[in-house]
Amino acid sequence: MKVLQRLGAIRAGRRATTAAAAVVLLVASASAGFAYWLMAGTGSGAAAAGQLQALTAQALVQPAPGQQLLFPGGTADAVLSVTNPNPYDVQLYSVAAAGPAAPDAGHPQCTTTGVTFQNPAAPLTPNVTIPANSTATVILPGTVTMDLGSDSGCQGAVFHLPLTLEVRK
Repeated sequence: MKVLQRLGAIRAGRRATTAAAAVVLLVASASAGFAYWLMAGTGSGAAAAGQLQALTAQALVQPAPGQQLLFPGGTADAVLSVTNPNPYDVQLYSVAAAGPAAPDAGHPQCTTTGVTFQNPAAPLTPNVTIPANSTATVILPGTVTMDLGSDSGCQGAVFHLPLTLEVRK
């Protein structure tokens, strides 16, 4: 019985020693970090408050260079005209579909477009910067497809793509 009591006391002592060592390491680490924070050089910084003004965009389907118009089973490029009203540049980070493609008004028989936008990976590569107070054209190659179920009334239509843009300053 005495052996078991001694073994229990040794284990309790080890736990107390381990806990004390952990506290000492934590305090030493915090003290070193605080000392570094107090003594580490000088510098300057800036902060800005304000709201990002909404960008406007128009997205259309356009055949890639050397390709014919979009056809059932084919692909095309999405062409975005993006206006940045902000007084600073923004990075176009991602583009995602926000609804079905719509044909232009000259193609009322195009009810089943079969046109879909394939979201490119975020962040966009190469980086796309929209300059301050300006409009930029952005081409997203091969991001639009037309499936085989499209109406024949869609021939020659220009498709408008509702998209959601994510930008970062």
